[in-house]
Amino acid sequence: YAPGAYLNEVAISRELGIGRTPVHLALHRLAKEGMVNVIPRKGVIVRPVSLDEVAQIIEARLVNETYCATLATRRVTRADLEAPKAILSRAQAEIDAGTGVEELMRLDQAFHSWIAKMSGNPILAEFLSNLQDRAARFWFLSLSEGHHPQQVQREHLDLLQAIASKDETQAANMARAHIESFRNTILRVL
Repeated sequence: YAPGAYLNEVAISRELGIGRTPVHLALHRLAKEGMVNVIPRKGVIVRPVSLDEVAQIIEARLVNETYCATLATRRVTRADLEAPKAILSRAQAEIDAGTGVEELMRLDQAFHSWIAKMSGNPILAEFLSNLQDRAARFWFLSLSEGHHPQQVQREHLDLLQAIASKDETQAANMARAHIESFRNTILRVL
């Protein structure tokens, strides 16, 4: 859901085909994680985007994702490269079809999760997963921006090439450039 969207437990229950209790519990957890705001007698709203939060998440990503990409270059095998190639192939098909942002967000997250997994550090991977969840609200905005999905695709392909080539410096540089590109796009959109 987009930042600022109002959420309704009953509508979400119907949409997902599940009871209200799990939806209620999930929204409660999202509120604890700072993803939504619960407004008594009014409902639940996806937390609006804050420039401070965007800056803080980008700073954390710059440090951790560049290091994660470096670790991935050390540990990735040829067989490991099939999964991200499939993810990026599906992403290109989505971009070509122009079908919407939701699937691109899922594929973007899958690509970054693959890199985190390849780092061989489950604690770092868990931290980055949490960071990606928090950044999802921003991805929605950035991936909705005209040319940005194709730019992200090119950056992902460059990053994958650097990892596949086992070039630690290039992988870190590509990860950094990708995050900086995201920063520039989100600041333009906001």
